[in-house]
Amino acid sequence: MKNYIFSFLFFALLAVPSFAANITLTCEVTNCEAVKEVYLYQFEGFGFSKVETAKKNKNGKFQFKLPKGDARFYYLGSDPTKLKPIILGTEDKVTAMGNCQDFGKVKVADSPLNTKYERLKIEVGRLKAKTSKWVQEYPQTVRNPTKMQEVLDALAETDQEKIGLIDSFGSEYPILTEIAAINTYLSFPNNQGDYYNEVDYFANEFFRFVDFNNELYNYNPWVYEAFKEYARTLAQVNIDKALQQSYLDDMLDKFPATSGSYQMALSGIVVGLEGSKHPNYSLYGKRLLKEYEKSHPEIIAATKKKINLAGAFLPGAVAPDFTQLTPEGDSLSLSDLRGKVVLVDFWASWCGPCRRENPHVKEIYEKYKDKGFDILGVSLDKNKKSWEGAIAKDGLPWHHISDLKGWKNAVANMYSVSSIPHTILLDQEGRIVASKLRGPQLEHELAKIFGE
Repeated sequence: MKNYIFSFLFFALLAVPSFAANITLTCEVTNCEAVKEVYLYQFEGFGFSKVETAKKNKNGKFQFKLPKGDARFYYLGSDPTKLKPIILGTEDKVTAMGNCQDFGKVKVADSPLNTKYERLKIEVGRLKAKTSKWVQEYPQTVRNPTKMQEVLDALAETDQEKIGLIDSFGSEYPILTEIAAINTYLSFPNNQGDYYNEVDYFANEFFRFVDFNNELYNYNPWVYEAFKEYARTLAQVNIDKALQQSYLDDMLDKFPATSGSYQMALSGIVVGLEGSKHPNYSLYGKRLLKEYEKSHPEIIAATKKKINLAGAFLPGAVAPDFTQLTPEGDSLSLSDLRGKVVLVDFWASWCGPCRRENPHVKEIYEKYKDKGFDILGVSLDKNKKSWEGAIAKDGLPWHHISDLKGWKNAVANMYSVSSIPHTILLDQEGRIVASKLRGPQLEHELAKIFGE
């Protein structure tokens, strides 16, 4: 009898189907005549690197074989310019269907995980938009307690929806749980606790639901996006750069220093600060170079160039010299004004905010011009008559130059100007004092320089 039971169990085990050790990703894409290979890329934060290659088979399809394991992000495409993010690792078979000319629009089939991921992205966007709506209304309810309570209740309800989204995936889709967690920031009015202001609350609670030791965050693009938003927001609230650095370091140091998640977070910080032209951009950029330049020399090359260039535009650095033509056709260089305190003012005749700011700038110019203050207007115009007409109509008595190339203006590109009006204040030695000064801020800085 014992032998019978043993034999039964033995053959029953043999009858159990074996589980696939690999994942098969099949790309059924059209218009691929010129495409011989398709790649899976890994996002490094500062660029993409190829990790797998598939050649076109006799059926005109591309097929990848990957080992099963934890779910993780890949990017599918024939070049890094148009890629489709896709999560692979836990499902046996996944199909991607679309057009070789635009992998970004490829649809993923046979994958409940990727279907749920697409729905998660929509839900995250919906909750952020809902939060933004109520946050904008909140300051307007100060004198209306009833309306204020309505807004607070709406924010509290949205907070609960965010927490519910984290819990909705259970243990079946842990990577989606972590993505929901890193996108969950609860409203300040309903969760203030002992925090004195929202900046301190934001800095400490933005990643409240994140498990920094979870390996599912390694090379997860949502870590990059979250830290980019975190750094950009801290740059925009105009806090002391040392305080901002302490906030960023505290969060960054929560990740294991050798992890992919740390790499993604640091890259996100660098890009977030770059977009805000923040002085700490160079600091974190150089840290990024130190950490990854040797291991990723090719994909970090473009980043290195931008970081090194940014160092030339930080407060205390001598502003790079430039030369362009005046309306009269004469050459004028920044260095020609050395010895004066100079405001480099990027503007254009078509820029409404610039034109509205001009009367205030004129008042400040008249107040300080006899003390050694001067202005050099750099126009992003294309039409010379429009440029000259705006100077005459607004009565701008200072120096003006342009190459009449609009947003392709060489000086604007040199100084990474992405919006106007944009100003840079230089001292008598041509060193950068500050940037983006307008109205009272500019006058306050000049008062300090001239000892008033």
